[in-house]
Amino acid sequence: MVEGVRRLLLGRPLRSVEAHDQRLTRSRALGVFGLDALSSVAYGPNEILYVLILAVTLWLVGPFVWLFVTSVSYQKNLLARPFALIPPEVTMDNYKMILGLIRFHAEGQAAKILPSMLNSVVVAVVVTILNLVIGTTAGYAYARYRFPLKTLSLFALLFTRMLPTVVLVPAYFLMLRALGLSNSLTGLVLAYCSFTLPFTVWIMKAYFETVPAELDKSALVDGCNRLQAYYRVVLPVSGPGLVAGGAFTFMLCWNEFIVAQVLNTKPGTTTLPPVIAGMNGQINIDYSVIAASGFLGALPAVLLVLIFQKYMVQGLTAGSVKG
Repeated sequence: MVEGVRRLLLGRPLRSVEAHDQRLTRSRALGVFGLDALSSVAYGPNEILYVLILAVTLWLVGPFVWLFVTSVSYQKNLLARPFALIPPEVTMDNYKMILGLIRFHAEGQAAKILPSMLNSVVVAVVVTILNLVIGTTAGYAYARYRFPLKTLSLFALLFTRMLPTVVLVPAYFLMLRALGLSNSLTGLVLAYCSFTLPFTVWIMKAYFETVPAELDKSALVDGCNRLQAYYRVVLPVSGPGLVAGGAFTFMLCWNEFIVAQVLNTKPGTTTLPPVIAGMNGQINIDYSVIAASGFLGALPAVLLVLIFQKYMVQGLTAGSVKG
């Protein structure tokens, strides 16, 4: 009865009256909390874009920041309740434990951090050099020459990269054991090259296609052969592509876990990720020391990206736009 009278007086349908009441109730609720001004704010596309960028940035940077905060905190503060986002005490003892300056219950496993980090550096650098030597040459051949089964071989390379690495681990294990290279850094280098080379070949092929072919022809006119034109003329102007391919190869090798965990089980031959994961198997898990190890392990890759970010973007986007 009351609703019918309201509809007759206002001259609007019942649903419109209900919607008006809901808006009025919401406005009063916002006014109680002092948020009535927010209800009248119109967010444009730029503001929404900035909010999304901020959210993605926090999502990406947040774990790395929290890893550092954990690495400079005491174990007791991490397990305390209520939990504090800002550590009440800051310490560098966790890094001193990794360096062997302070003794603690897991010092045996922590003592493996620096040698395994050195192994990671050696393996990643060697694989990166081999990829740049072999991958760039193959990429140049694919970009400049026409030969039978060119497209098929390119997609065959891409198919090997699409396979999950864990599927190839048994084959790696059997082949390296037959060659006598199991539990060695040489075997790890060969295994890493098998799944990083296709990535480098595709990156360099795309980049060499953006380099004008007239440079090669000018070098040939000046008396260079094909190999000299490649090394003396084309390669010096291919810096962004080389940086992109080298940086991504280095990061793939630096962060790889499964292959190193399975193939190199002998102490002194494994890389950093399996050693950090092995710290979780201790009786008393020290999360602060694990975080410090993880921060040291992540730092080289982060610095590499920050230093060569400009060239990596140029190298990866080369060939995406024609004309």
